[in-house]
Amino acid sequence: MKKLLASCLALAMALGLTGCGGSDSAEKKDSVIVAVGGDTADLDPAIVDDSITNNILVECYDGLYKLDKDGNIVTNLATDMPEVSEDGLTYTIKVKKDVKWSNGDDLKASDFVYAWKRAVSLGSGKAYYSTFISNYVAGATDGASMDELNNTFGAKAVDDNTIEITLKQKCAYFTKLMAQSVFYPVNEAYVSAHDPMSTNWGHNEDSPYLGAFKVTKVNTKDEVKMVKNDKYYAANEVKLKSITFKVMKDMDAQTNGFKSGEIDFATSVNNDTVEADDSLKDLVYMIDPFVCNYFVLVNAGDENTNPILKDVDIRNAIGLAINRKDILEVLNFGENASQIYGLIPKGIPGTDNKDFRTQQDKQEKLADYNLKEAQKIMKAKGYNEKNMLKLSYSYNDNTMHKTVAESMQASLKKAYIDLELKATEKEAFFDARDKGDFEICRHAMTADYMDPMAYLSMYYNNGGKLAGNTADDQTYEDMITAAEKLDGDERMAKLHEAENYLVGTQHYVIPLFQYSEKILKVENLEGVTSSPDGHYNLTRAEFK
Repeated sequence: MKKLLASCLALAMALGLTGCGGSDSAEKKDSVIVAVGGDTADLDPAIVDDSITNNILVECYDGLYKLDKDGNIVTNLATDMPEVSEDGLTYTIKVKKDVKWSNGDDLKASDFVYAWKRAVSLGSGKAYYSTFISNYVAGATDGASMDELNNTFGAKAVDDNTIEITLKQKCAYFTKLMAQSVFYPVNEAYVSAHDPMSTNWGHNEDSPYLGAFKVTKVNTKDEVKMVKNDKYYAANEVKLKSITFKVMKDMDAQTNGFKSGEIDFATSVNNDTVEADDSLKDLVYMIDPFVCNYFVLVNAGDENTNPILKDVDIRNAIGLAINRKDILEVLNFGENASQIYGLIPKGIPGTDNKDFRTQQDKQEKLADYNLKEAQKIMKAKGYNEKNMLKLSYSYNDNTMHKTVAESMQASLKKAYIDLELKATEKEAFFDARDKGDFEICRHAMTADYMDPMAYLSMYYNNGGKLAGNTADDQTYEDMITAAEKLDGDERMAKLHEAENYLVGTQHYVIPLFQYSEKILKVENLEGVTSSPDGHYNLTRAEFK
């Protein structure tokens, strides 16, 4: 969601390398070095909204629930799945006993509740995923003070090992939401003794951690170091003594580091290089399945845009004119990518445990390539080879995004659309996109939770305005509101209708493809696990 994909989309430059990678096994029997493709955020569960920092948090925090390799919600620090009241509004959760923080403090149910109130108090502007709490938990208002929340908040610690949560309204996927890092606990005694509204307390040497590892050094632009947490409740299952995450934005440096033995786990490597080098193929680690899409967002709003984009026919023509097959060919993803015909990628369950995307595609593809139809629409609007429609396409400066943009530019030219490409630095791009300061732009999302609403909610609960001010569309808002009151097949049917409206009728979103990335892993590092939301986990890894 939002920025979560920034780090996982950095594929680019050609790299000439051979060899197996990884360090001398005698040197690396209990320590692993991971290369990541961008800066980390502060290690505060409340604020993290990027994949790089999320993957670090997985190693040093635990939540009540987590995703398994197939995307199922399973217990973590909760003893069982929640006990839910008959009206679906009250969740009672039991927390494991005898779980300790790295400083020796007992984990208490109140640590969870305090963390959630603090995230809401930080507000969605600073703690983006706090909306997973403020939108659903009774008495939670985005940005409310801690004092206010102490009186109104609908989650409470009944005792040291019991949490009771009251929702604003029934939510079919609330347990799935609780696997997100914003629901991780923080040590209330420690954080409240510092500045609770600060987010860099995780940089302190004495910061308490709950997971398999505890952090010993944080430099968000250089590296994060952690060592085994001997107080971890399952410490006997943790074989590694330390993990170091090294920030290496340059893919040449990262891949050469893997080749020379400096890096054991390289998370941002060049797809072309791996495909061309047989010696690397046995060293590829794939997050499989990986639920991730790549799409174009069209700004049909009232501000900062070209008024022609308010014309639904023009938006339709743009989507019809983009040749997805050409894009995939120049990206050279091979079997690790496929065209996608809706916003929601494959891997999200629909009805009867079947795939939501597959079910819809069998009935009707919401978007596809049809150049003749695109040309017909554009000619009817008065455009042709001598009178091209001028539009701009915005993306953050990255070789992969540039490759996609140039392929789209070539496709759209055939439909009488002259596409100007605008590349900017990552944070500047995100800021402009969030403000709606673009005409059309790139977007991508992993699944924050395994439900269609992980994607559809991006354009919901904004007072009728789609994300990035792309439109003022109360119809869509009302469709999702109606779906949220339902369960089972009825709910899924309404979500299909909403996606159809968003993509197939209004063409606010133009889906392109979904894909998986390659990671390079030294051969003798075993026990790495992953989940479909794009997270890898090293807590049970070891060198054999």
